[in-house]
Amino acid sequence: MRRLNYFMLKGAKTEEDYKKVKSAIEKLDGVFKVDYEMAAEVVGVEYDDRIISKEQIKTVVDSLGYTLIV
Repeated sequence: MRRLNYFMLKGAKTEEDYKKVKSAIEKLDGVFKVDYEMAAEVVGVEYDDRIISKEQIKTVVDSLGYTLIV
């Protein structure tokens, strides 16, 4: 099922940090769209939960050295 979730992103300070996270999430199978709002420390992800889980998205982001709150 197609879902849109907003996750808090901790540890990202710059535009480059957010772009790095966005790029990594966009490469995942089942992800349709990724947006972010730096001022709110939020990443929005539209994805198919039959293909990928929010925990899998968190694992990828956390492996980059940031913390995604799911």
